[in-house]
Amino acid sequence: MRNRRVEYACLSSVGRLRRNNEDNFCCAGHIRDDVSGTEDVAVSGTVISDDNALFAVFDGMGGEACGEVASLIAAQESERFTRDRARYEEYLYELAELLNKRVREETEARSLVIMGTTAAMLQVSGDDIYILNAGDSRIYKLSRHEMRRISEEHITPVSGGKAITKFLGMPEGYSLRPYIAMGNYKVGDMFLLCSDGVTDMLTDREIAEIIDDKRELSVLVRELVDAALERGGVDNTTAILLRFTK
Repeated sequence: MRNRRVEYACLSSVGRLRRNNEDNFCCAGHIRDDVSGTEDVAVSGTVISDDNALFAVFDGMGGEACGEVASLIAAQESERFTRDRARYEEYLYELAELLNKRVREETEARSLVIMGTTAAMLQVSGDDIYILNAGDSRIYKLSRHEMRRISEEHITPVSGGKAITKFLGMPEGYSLRPYIAMGNYKVGDMFLLCSDGVTDMLTDREIAEIIDDKRELSVLVRELVDAALERGGVDNTTAILLRFTK
């Protein structure tokens, strides 16, 4: 396959009921570096499939001033790791182990009981894609007007909600064991990575109805986030959309 263009657009919003944004991302080298800001952060652009670009969404856990630290560490370390390994094909597991260690070290340095972040990662490497996820941030593939989730959920029901069973920052003695898969793509395929601020507010069918493969990606991520906010916006909301073109 010849080099393909990969269009991308990312939008991260604090939501309507939160005072701070515990989400972060690594989107082809861009991250949300102003973690104290409450304004929406948007990036968009194009890379080539041979660039080995990384796209990731991180949803911090641990409460105010903790979750946002964990997700920032993950975003910063991902950007640095990717930049240093431009031609290293399958590195997501190694990266996840590094992020898990870095977040755990920061948790211990702050004398906290728990601090962590979910992860939904997609790496484009030539003809292939690699995905990794831990927690409840999701990855979807949209192909020929059909959408399916290609990530796994790592949650368990608890009274009044859910608990994340796998995340970056797992305590010493606990194995991370993220979900990892490899696949490929066709021209026209799209991928969505998002935090649960999207999926807790919208059904898969509603998400699929919003995403029209003929429209600008920056418009689509805005409509997706706005739809989640209109449903209540109870959590931070971050979405990355990718589209492969000729």
